[in-house]
Amino acid sequence: MAKQSSLFNFFTKSPPPVSKPKQSSSPAEADLPSSVEKSNSSPKEEARQTQSKQQQQQQPSKTSKVKQNKPPSGGFKKLFGDKAATTENSSKCSFGAGALVWAKLEGHPWWPCMVVPQPLTGQQMRGKGRDQRMHVHFFDEPPTRGWVSTKYIREYQGSDSSDVKPGGVFFSSKPVIRRAMELADKSFFDSPEKRLKMPVCRDPSDDEEEDEEEEEMELDKPTASDEELSDMEEQKSKEVKLPKAGRRSSRSSAEQGGKPKRRRIIVASDSDGSDEEFKPEQAASTSEEEEEEATVSSEEEEESSQESEADSPIKPVKRKRPADKSVSKKAKTPATPSAGPKRAPKTITADAKSRLSAFSAPDTFESQANGSGPAGGATTWDHEKLEWLQDGRRKDGKRRRQSEDDYDPTTLYVPEDFLNRNTPGMRRWWQLKSGMFDTVIFYKVGKFYELYHMDAVIGVNELGLTFMKGTWAHSGFPEIGFARFSDVLVQKGYKVARVEQTETPEMMEARCKTMAKPTKFDRVVRREVCRIITRGTQTYSVLDGAPSESQSKFLLSLKEKAEDESSGRHRTYGVCFADTSVGYFHIGQFSDDRHCSRLRTLIAHFPPAEVLFEKSNPSAETRKILKASLSSALQEGLSAGTQFWDAQKTLKTLSEENYFEETAGDGFLPVLLRRMTSESDSLCLSPKEGYELALSALGGCIFYLKKCLVDKELLSMANFEEYVPVDVELEKAAGPASFFSQTRQRMVLDGVTLANLEIFQNGSGGTEGTLLERLDSCSTPFGKRLLKQWLCAPLCNPTSIRDRLDAMDDLIAAQAQATDVSELLKKLPDLERLLSKIHSIGTPLKGQDHPDSRAVLYEEVTYSKRKIADFLSALEGFKTMQEIISAFAPAVGDFRSTLLRQIVSLKTEEDGLFPDLSAELKRWETAFDHQKARTTGVITPKAGFDPEFDQALAGIKSCERDLQDYLERQKKRLGCKNMAYWGTGRNRFQMEVPDSVSERNIPEEYEVKSTKKGWKRYVTKESERLFSELQGFEEKRDAALKDCMRRLFYNFDKNYRDWRTAVECMAVLDVLLALSRYSLGGDGPMARPQVALPEDDDRGTPFINLTGSRHPCVTKTFFGDDFIPNDIFIGCPGNSEGDEVEGRASCVLVTGPNMGGKSTLMRQCGLVIILAQLGCYVPAESLCFTPVDRVFTRLGASDRIMAGESTFYVELSETASILHHATRHSLVLLDELGRGTATYDGTAIASAVVKELAEKICCRTLFSTHYHSLVEDYANNAAVRLGHMACMVENECEDPSQETITFLYKFITGACPKSYGFNAARLANLPEEVIQSGHRKAREFERSTVSLRLFRKLCQFAEDAAPDNARFTSLVQLLNAL
Repeated sequence: MAKQSSLFNFFTKSPPPVSKPKQSSSPAEADLPSSVEKSNSSPKEEARQTQSKQQQQQQPSKTSKVKQNKPPSGGFKKLFGDKAATTENSSKCSFGAGALVWAKLEGHPWWPCMVVPQPLTGQQMRGKGRDQRMHVHFFDEPPTRGWVSTKYIREYQGSDSSDVKPGGVFFSSKPVIRRAMELADKSFFDSPEKRLKMPVCRDPSDDEEEDEEEEEMELDKPTASDEELSDMEEQKSKEVKLPKAGRRSSRSSAEQGGKPKRRRIIVASDSDGSDEEFKPEQAASTSEEEEEEATVSSEEEEESSQESEADSPIKPVKRKRPADKSVSKKAKTPATPSAGPKRAPKTITADAKSRLSAFSAPDTFESQANGSGPAGGATTWDHEKLEWLQDGRRKDGKRRRQSEDDYDPTTLYVPEDFLNRNTPGMRRWWQLKSGMFDTVIFYKVGKFYELYHMDAVIGVNELGLTFMKGTWAHSGFPEIGFARFSDVLVQKGYKVARVEQTETPEMMEARCKTMAKPTKFDRVVRREVCRIITRGTQTYSVLDGAPSESQSKFLLSLKEKAEDESSGRHRTYGVCFADTSVGYFHIGQFSDDRHCSRLRTLIAHFPPAEVLFEKSNPSAETRKILKASLSSALQEGLSAGTQFWDAQKTLKTLSEENYFEETAGDGFLPVLLRRMTSESDSLCLSPKEGYELALSALGGCIFYLKKCLVDKELLSMANFEEYVPVDVELEKAAGPASFFSQTRQRMVLDGVTLANLEIFQNGSGGTEGTLLERLDSCSTPFGKRLLKQWLCAPLCNPTSIRDRLDAMDDLIAAQAQATDVSELLKKLPDLERLLSKIHSIGTPLKGQDHPDSRAVLYEEVTYSKRKIADFLSALEGFKTMQEIISAFAPAVGDFRSTLLRQIVSLKTEEDGLFPDLSAELKRWETAFDHQKARTTGVITPKAGFDPEFDQALAGIKSCERDLQDYLERQKKRLGCKNMAYWGTGRNRFQMEVPDSVSERNIPEEYEVKSTKKGWKRYVTKESERLFSELQGFEEKRDAALKDCMRRLFYNFDKNYRDWRTAVECMAVLDVLLALSRYSLGGDGPMARPQVALPEDDDRGTPFINLTGSRHPCVTKTFFGDDFIPNDIFIGCPGNSEGDEVEGRASCVLVTGPNMGGKSTLMRQCGLVIILAQLGCYVPAESLCFTPVDRVFTRLGASDRIMAGESTFYVELSETASILHHATRHSLVLLDELGRGTATYDGTAIASAVVKELAEKICCRTLFSTHYHSLVEDYANNAAVRLGHMACMVENECEDPSQETITFLYKFITGACPKSYGFNAARLANLPEEVIQSGHRKAREFERSTVSLRLFRKLCQFAEDAAPDNARFTSLVQLLNAL
C-alpha cells in the first residue's frame, strides 16, 4: 500500500506517447484529420515511432539516477522555483491518533477508519505537502491497515449523519461498509485512548521495508532534470507491477489461514459493480477518436479489465486505446483524478511541458469539484468561453432571448457553424443538448456513459466523478454504474437522459454503403435518447435499479379555470396525478374556495415529486401554494396547446396511439375515460361537460410521459381512477344519516390537520413521534403505501368501522396464525411495482419503434438475469400468498369480520375475493427451467408453453425426418449403405457417396458440391428444398427464442387483474395485522371504540365520551413519568351528576397554565378519534362517539414566508376555512386564537369565533385560550363548558420568584384563575430583574382591568330597576379585591 501510494502520488500519469508538444484540443476545434499531426502513417505506427524516439532520448540519462544531493535544478526548478517547499509544508492534518475518520483511496468508496500509529515504527504521518499520508486502521473483519493521503480523509460523524444517507457523499448499501460503520459506531463515544487499545492489524506486508526505502528515495531526491524525469517514469512503470503481485500474495496468505496483511485497495459498490470509477487517464477513446475511426469495433475501442480480489466487492476498470497498445503494457498505473489541464509558466520548455503535464494531480477533492486546474487558479472550460452559451446571451430553440416572456429554458439555440466544426459524435451531443438543455445527458460511448461540458461539471460536483485531461470538461463511468449515478442525480432534482448507441459499427458501415455519398457525419454510430428520468417519472426498470423508499412519488398535472366569485366558487381545478412506479392514474375536476382548501388537501394526501402546469395558467394564489407547499418538488410550465393539450387533443391522441387495445375491450378507451366523454359523440372525441379541465390535465401528463419515453408502458395498464375530493360527497349527501350510512364515505383530513396533528411528519420534517410511525409495522412495501392512504381518509360509516374492529378481534384471537402470516408477509417483494415492471417488459406496444429495443447494451446478460430474477421473485411471492391463505383456512369459519373473511378466502368460496392462482402458478412452474434461466439469463420454454417456439421445433423435426427418409430412399436407389449426410452451417445435408459407386449409377439430378479423397458430395433440388425449409424453421425458432422473454412476460401479464387483486388483498391483510399489533401492544389499557349513528333530527346531538385517554404517540412525559390519562366529554354529560346540564355543551373552553398540557390534550383528542375511525383500538379506558366527518385544527404558530403571509394571517385563514366548511358533525381544535394581534382585537375575534362555533354551527369544539375575560363572558352560556389543566401552586404571593407550580396534567371542570406566565419565564431562564419588572407591570394592568370591570358593574347596578342582593354581594367582593 505504501509503495503504491507513494508512486501514484509522485507519478500520477504516464507521459504522452508523442514527444512533440501538443495542446489538448477542444472537440469544437478538432475537425477530424486536422486535429492530428499530418502524417502518412497510421496512429499505431506513429505511437511506435514516438515511443522508440523517447527510448533513445532516455538512454544517456540513466547514469544520472545515482546523483542524489545536487541542489534543485532542471525542470522542477524551472517549473516551481523556490515555491515548492512552501507548498509542501502548507498542508497540515488535524486528526490525532484514535480519531474516527472516513478514508478514501481515489476512485474507490469511502471507508470508516481510525487513525493509528504504524505498529512497527510508531510513525503516524509520512511525506510532505501533497504527498502527505496518514496511517489508518480500516474497520473490517479481520481488521486491516494502510497509508492514505490526507487529502482524502474526512471526519466520521456516525452512521446516522446526513452524509451517510442516500444521496450523501459516504452513502453505500453494501453490507461490508454497513458492517464497518457498525464497528466504528461501537467505539464512537469512547475516548481516543480507549479506542487505541482495540486490536489492530500488526503484521507488515512482505515488501513494507522495501516500500519505505523506495518512498524515501523518490520523495527526498531533489535533483530531477527533464531527462531524469522521463527515465524515472520508465523505471516506475516497470516497478508498478510489483504491488499487484504483493497484493495477490497478501490476499492469498490471508485466505490460507495466515494473518491478514495491510489493506491494499478496497472498493465497494451498491449494485453489481456500479461504483466502478471511470479512469480518465487510461480512457481509450475520447469521443473524437471514436468518431474518426468509427470502423473500429466498440469492443476494441473500450475494454474493461477486472481484477479478481477476494475481499473486494467491486473491481477497478481500465480502458485501453488501440493506438497505444505498444505503450499500454508499461503504463499500468491506477489513475488519480486529474484537475483539468495544467498550464506551466511561460519560461518552461515545450518538451518539458509535454512530459510534465502527465504529473498533474488534484490537491483535494474540492479542487476537482470546483474545476480548479492549473497552478494559478480555476480552469475556464471551453464551453464557458462560448459567447452564445453565456447567461443573458442564451437563446432557446426558437431563438427567443432569455428576456422574452415566452423563452423556453428547456431548449438551447446552437449555431450551425459551431455544430459543423465539431467531430461527428460531439455534434450529435450538441444536437441532443439543444433539445433538452435542462437535462444531464449520459452519453454512451462504447461501454461507458460519458458526460461532456456543463454536464461533466455536474457529474464531478454531484457524483464525485473525475475530470479527464484537456481544456474541455469531460468525465464518465462504466455502463453498469448507471443505476446508482442516475438515481443520485434524480434525487437531487436533476433530469437525466440516457442516450444509447442504437447500432454497431458493422451496422453503421452497412448503412453507409447504401448511401451515395456518406459524409463524415454519417460515418458514426447512431445514438438516440432511450429514456429521460425525473423524480416524478421513475419506473425502476432493470437499468434504473431498486427503489430507495417504499412510499409513492406522484407526478401532478394541474389546470385551473377562474370562476365567477358571486357563485361562491372561486376557481375550478382539473387534476391528473400518477404514480409511475406502479402505473396508477387518478383524474378529477373540482371547484374550490378562495383558500384553495381542496387543492391543499390533495397535495397533502398525494405529495407530488413533480408538478406540471400550463404556462401563464395558474392564478397568483395557486402559484403561491405551489411555491410554499411544494418548494422541494420540481415544477415545470408547459406551452399551451403544443405541450399541455386541451381535452379534444388528448382524446384524439388516445384514439390514434391505441394505448388500450389490449385492455379496453370493445372501445379504445377504458371505462372511466369513456364516462368523461360526451354521450352524443360515439367516437369519444368530445369531452363531457365538467371534465374538460380533467382531460386537459391528463393531456399534459401524457405529453410529459411521452417525452420521457414511458407513455406506452404506463398507459397500456389502463389503471385509471376518478379523484373526487372527500368533502364533495359530504355536500351532496341529503343528511348526516344518509352520509354516514354510505360505506364509501371518508373523514376529511386536510393538509393543515395532517401537519398540526403530526400524522405523517413532525415539526422538523422527520417521522419520529408521528402517528404513521407508531402504527406502521407493515411487512410489505405495498402494505405501507395502503396504510398511508387509510390514514389520509379514515372511515365514516359505523358498519365499516365495526367490521374493521371485528377484524382486530379476530386477528388477536388467532394470534398463532397472525404471527406465522406476518413472517410470511416479510418474504414478499414489492409485487405492486414488480407487476408494473413485468408489464413494461412484456407489452408489445413498446416494440421496435422504441429506441430501447435497438440499444446496444454491453451488460445485456446482467440485465436479462435481473429481469428473470424479478420475474421469479414475483412467482415466489404469489406462492407465498397461497401459503398465507392456507394458514388462515382453519380459522376463517370463526371470523366475524366480513372484510377479513373476504381477503383470506378464495373467489371460489363464499364471499371470497382472493383469486385462485394455483393452476396459473403450476403452469409457470413447468414453463421453463428456472435455475438455468437464473444462471444463464436466457429462457428456453418447455414444450407446450410457447406456441411459436413449439411450432418451430415441430417444423424442424418434421424437416429432419423428411431429409432422413429422403436419404434412405437414395441409399436404396444407389444400393449404397454407407452413404450419409455431411456438412456444417449452410453447407449441411450434402450426400457423401464413395467413389466405389459407379458414375453410371449416379442419377442426373445429382449435382456435385465438393469432393474429398475417395468421396464425392452431392445435392439435389429436393434435398435443397427440404434444407431450405429446415433453415426457415430454424430462423423462426431463433426469433421465437430471442423474443421469448417478452412473450412470456406478456403471457403472464394477461392475468394482470388477478395478480393485482391478490396483491390488494395482501395489502389489506398487512395493514389489518399492523393495526392489530398496535391494538394488542399499546402502552397501557386499549379500548374498542363504540360508534353510534347520529340521528337526522336536532335531538341527536353529536358527542364524544372519552375516558382515561392517552396520547397515541407519547408514552412518557418529558421528565420520564408515565403519561397521565384524561377524560374528555363533549356534547354529552360527564360522569358526575353535577355536569348533567352543562355536559351537553358542544364547545369546551380549555384554560390552564403555560406548559400545562392544553395543546397535547387537543392533539390527543383528534388522534384518538382518527384512530377509532380507522377501525383500530384506542389508548383509553373507553370511547363512545358519533362519527366525525372532518377534523379541523388551528394549532401552533407559523408564518408562510414563501407565500408572504404573516403568522396572524395564517391563523385567520385557517379559522376562516373552519367557519366556512365545518358542519355540526365536525371536530374543531382551536389553540389560542387571536394571540398574534393586539389583546383587544384578539379577544374580540376569539369571542366571535366561539359564539359562531357554539351557537350556530354547534360542532364539537375544544378551544384553548389565555384570555380570561373571554372565559368570564361564556361562564354562564349553556352551549359552552369550561375546563382547565390542573396545577398545584405553592407559596403564591406578591413575589413571583417564590411561587412553585407543579403541573398535574389533569383536565378538570372549571376555569383556571391565572396562566402563570411568570413560571414559564423562570423555567426559560429569563433574568430575575426582568421577571420582577414584568410582575410589577402585570399588577398595574390587573388593577386597571379590575377597576374598569368594577366601574362597568356599578353602572349596570345603578341602571337596574330592581337590584338584587346577589349582584350587590359580587360588587362588594370586587371592591375588596381591588
